[in-house]
Amino acid sequence: MPRYLAVFMLAMLVSTPAWSEVFIGLDLGAGDLDVDSVSVAPDFELTSISDSASAFRVSAGYEFDNGFHVLVGFDDIESFEFLGLGDAIELEALKFGVGYSQPISNRFRAGGTIGLASWDLEARESILFNPGPEATGGLDDTDVYFDVSIEWVINETFRIPFTFNYNDYDFGDATIWSIGVRVHFQ
Repeated sequence: MPRYLAVFMLAMLVSTPAWSEVFIGLDLGAGDLDVDSVSVAPDFELTSISDSASAFRVSAGYEFDNGFHVLVGFDDIESFEFLGLGDAIELEALKFGVGYSQPISNRFRAGGTIGLASWDLEARESILFNPGPEATGGLDDTDVYFDVSIEWVINETFRIPFTFNYNDYDFGDATIWSIGVRVHFQ
């Protein structure tokens, strides 16, 4: 799969005549972090967790004149825990993606992005009913992700993206709904 994505990225870059603009973005969101039964340390196994999560993303990229874009981003997704009474999960991912968006009206654009996410999962055992020190552990790998978004175009410089993000990881998946701000430099 990574080879097909690399060929797609190269074909998109070669077919694009000129750069249009650089952009940076900041998104905040919430969603679900689903973990299948997986061992994160010799003495610590996460067993089929489905938890609400908060998400933060910062990104930068280039948007071409024809609507294609390339981007790099950093996601931080954390499970909601109250006073340490449940297993805490934090997922960080460095993402590289390519995508396309097109105007659907004067003020809105629709599009999507597909790419690779190099992720790191860290987990901490609950303090509730735990007689000893909390176990910690982690996993890391690279997997595929995709985004689908609608952007409200405020003006040529500012856009407000409403994004659905799906990440299919080795340990499970993460789905995030987010809103943000994207600043385009011309």
